[in-house]
Amino acid sequence: MIYKARNTFLQSLHPLVTVSLIFLYVLIFIFIENPLYILISILSILAMAYMDGSGKDLFKYGKMMLPFVLLLIILNPLLVSSGETVIYTGHFNIPILGRIKITMEAILYGLFSGFKIIGVTVLFGFGNLVIHPDRAFGYFSKFLGKSALLVNMTLRLFTTIMNAYLNIKEVEKLRGNMMSRRGLRKRLASSASIVNILFLSSIENSADMAESMYSRGYGMYSKRSSYFSERFTAGDWMMLGFIVIFFIYLIYFLVNGFHRYAFYPVLDSIKIPLSLQEIIFIILLFIPSIINWWWKTWK
Repeated sequence: MIYKARNTFLQSLHPLVTVSLIFLYVLIFIFIENPLYILISILSILAMAYMDGSGKDLFKYGKMMLPFVLLLIILNPLLVSSGETVIYTGHFNIPILGRIKITMEAILYGLFSGFKIIGVTVLFGFGNLVIHPDRAFGYFSKFLGKSALLVNMTLRLFTTIMNAYLNIKEVEKLRGNMMSRRGLRKRLASSASIVNILFLSSIENSADMAESMYSRGYGMYSKRSSYFSERFTAGDWMMLGFIVIFFIYLIYFLVNGFHRYAFYPVLDSIKIPLSLQEIIFIILLFIPSIINWWWKTWK
């Protein structure tokens, strides 16, 4: 779940190119409202990860988000009563919630939101697996300064905490603290010690990191040296050109309303067959995977 050197095409790209590619997919997940395109976008990221050799690590990110997604799918129909296709109507008034009305539209919108959360999580997890943290920080710190440090530490924080959590969990199991006890109260009590240890270890790691940065003289000089010398290669220019073309086409796609899909009050129908513009959009999603496959085959 952390960066590992695999000598792949995506890992060899310039940090600006890989970050731009991740940012392009972020825009897709933010603005696209059609569940078909969101699902295909997730599949395209999985295809890139498969070609990159990081598919197994990427699935761990999606697996971690499944409980939150299931919770969202359950809560959304209970809290949102919009929609005309009523599946169930409660017979009792519940405080605050009132009489529960579950609609098909609310269920599918919760499922759609869950897919979006998984997609964004998988996307940032994939970025964490292909973007060298030191290369990215060394390049962007020349222009962004402390903001680059903040972004770099934020991206690494998630995986660091998850690795620490898994290590603490294994130690607690060896000590006899069983996490799989029956009953919610017993499981919460068992988890409390792990959360406490994780919190204390996070504070200690933060102090160690601050002391390490101070001893290395971080921030004492206006100009910083960099261990990596980043230069654009032919592969970088090819991917950067693709990203620019895709970005322009994405604007065209959004302006013409191909991304729209309404869940309320009634579900829109997904048009089959797809138009030429929609087919081009789907093809563009898989171009990075095709380029990665080509590089992997002919290197």
